[in-house]
Amino acid sequence: QKPTKQIKLNLQHPIKNILIINAGGGIGDAIQFIKIFELINQEFENPTIDYYGNDLNNFWFDNKLNSLKPSNVQTIKNFPLYFGFRLKHLFDKKIKNTKFYDLIIDNQSKIRNALIYKKIPHKYFLSFALRGVLSNPISFFQKNLHVQLRLINYLEKFLNKALDIKNIQIKIPAQYKQEANKLIDESKRYVGFSIKAGHKTRIKEFQLIEIIKTAQHFAEKKFIPVFFIEPKYIEEINLIKKHIINAYFPEHLASPELRNPVLVIAIANKMSFNISIDNGVMHMLTLASPKLIVFFNKSSEKFKPIKNNSFVYDCEKNKETIDNLDSQKIIEFIEKNI
Repeated sequence: QKPTKQIKLNLQHPIKNILIINAGGGIGDAIQFIKIFELINQEFENPTIDYYGNDLNNFWFDNKLNSLKPSNVQTIKNFPLYFGFRLKHLFDKKIKNTKFYDLIIDNQSKIRNALIYKKIPHKYFLSFALRGVLSNPISFFQKNLHVQLRLINYLEKFLNKALDIKNIQIKIPAQYKQEANKLIDESKRYVGFSIKAGHKTRIKEFQLIEIIKTAQHFAEKKFIPVFFIEPKYIEEINLIKKHIINAYFPEHLASPELRNPVLVIAIANKMSFNISIDNGVMHMLTLASPKLIVFFNKSSEKFKPIKNNSFVYDCEKNKETIDNLDSQKIIEFIEKNI
């Protein structure tokens, strides 16, 4: 849903330093902001961007995602652990003495958190809490469920212009492209599979035998099934190798210093198409060029790829669960969209 009313800017106060607050803490949550950074750099003149994520001090943009972030993005490391998620932070007088920001973008909707973040010195404060009531200036709007789109819609309102994030291209450093070239034979056809979810307590995965049948189907069509799966999943990897003769795990053969999300994107760029579930790797595959087919158990409206050539199967909308999908239904949806 589009914002309803423009925010009036004081053009005498240019936006030079920006704070982005991301309440999500996983690597997938962080990856969703890579295109946001690029979009902000397109729309504001030489800004500095400070990024805060509730990531339990993983600091993704200082390690695994460092090669993908723009040079003007810095990670905030001096905020308290779980900043904004603890009531005591509301009474922390030190917050008012922190750095001044021209613009704070609070990409979460909890009222308590927003009240805490609003104490950081600022000129403009964009918050989704109470549909914009806590923003400065106050601006009412209908909240978009999608983590990225709601922020983009608010920026459109802030700037009074339409913004296009789908066509933003992410640059992959040369060393990762070269490694992908070594691992992938240009004369062959590949299809990428991402099948493991980080949250063991949530239903997000196919039954392994059904995705093996799916991969066998495409192997019979002369595709090499590539699996984006960490080496720690020994049982699953052995079962895949047992049933799919030409199953390929290129990341496992890569130079150790290059085994990170950037290489996943570089390899995914060389696939004919990619298939994923709702997981962190799915967000990596969103940054790759080929078609992406994603199977969600639920919450697709919140996390679906913002990508022109992506196709989403939402089990919840079809009154199913992903662990009950058989290979025939999986294959039918894939072949319909490739």
